Amino acid sequence: MTSFLNRVTKGPNKPFQRLANSALLALSAAFCVAEAQAAGYAGTQFEIEMVVFSREEGMQTSRETWPATPKLTYDKHWVDFNSPSANDPLLPALEPAANQLNNKVASLNRNPRYTVLFHKTWRQVLQTERNAPAVLINGGTPSDEHHQLEGSVTISVSRYLHLSTDLWFSEWAQQPQLQPTDWNMEPQQADSTSAQGIAVPTQPRAPLLPVAESEPLGLGASAEPATSSFNSSNSFSTSADFASFGDEENTRALPEEKIAERVAVLQEERRLRSGELHYIDHPKLGVLIEVRTVEQTEDEEQDPLLQSE
Repeated sequence: MTSFLNRVTKGPNKPFQRLANSALLALSAAFCVAEAQAAGYAGTQFEIEMVVFSREEGMQTSRETWPATPKLTYDKHWVDFNSPSANDPLLPALEPAANQLNNKVASLNRNPRYTVLFHKTWRQVLQTERNAPAVLINGGTPSDEHHQLEGSVTISVSRYLHLSTDLWFSEWAQQPQLQPTDWNMEPQQADSTSAQGIAVPTQPRAPLLPVAESEPLGLGASAEPATSSFNSSNSFSTSADFASFGDEENTRALPEEKIAERVAVLQEERRLRSGELHYIDHPKLGVLIEVRTVEQTEDEEQDPLLQSE
């Protein structure tokens, strides 16, 4: 037995060594092909469909607790569904596309334990992690300038497709009711009496997309603010009669933050495969996301807005 082991493990033409070398070469070639394919993703347009839903009693049935002091911030390099394309200001930077997961959403809607908060499909040119913008997300019941679901997702490419989620679900604190004896208080004094809680930052917003007009506005035409609309299935749509830009005196400033009693945070890093449906689990939130390849024509150009400055 010893002589047999010596023959197969020593000598210039060992069978095991040739087999091992072949396996290593095949594995190295596979890695090179995968890396070259992923590297080719940078600058390529993909179609992204994402569904975010909440569980009504998710945290109560889990051992996890609501975070006491979550860090809620927005990335400085962001894009939202109202951001105009730098190539054509009349088009969105995130091009809307048709939903393909409506059957999944319908199944969630039939279950009273789940509430669909967000469902959109868009096309985006993917970049490396350093250049990829954070896509701002919101959904659920609105409250003042906020929604139940807020935050962002970043989809980038390096050696593979990569998803980074920074989402939070807020349960707002009850605002204190001023008594008649408090009506003469100064605003600063009234604010100091508000209940303590978690400060949720207000989501930044891009100007609404303008729409080209067939005729110029007459001198007597009245200007109405542009609006953004979403259909009943939460698929993306925007509309604006025209762009309306106001000065500081006529533009109402958004509040810097809103106080929440508690916030559930979903921060996840995940590798993705093109064409596969991925599920991200959380006691309070769930995410379904699918990234699909899109054939890009030679005339299509990359939008500079989706690159880092």
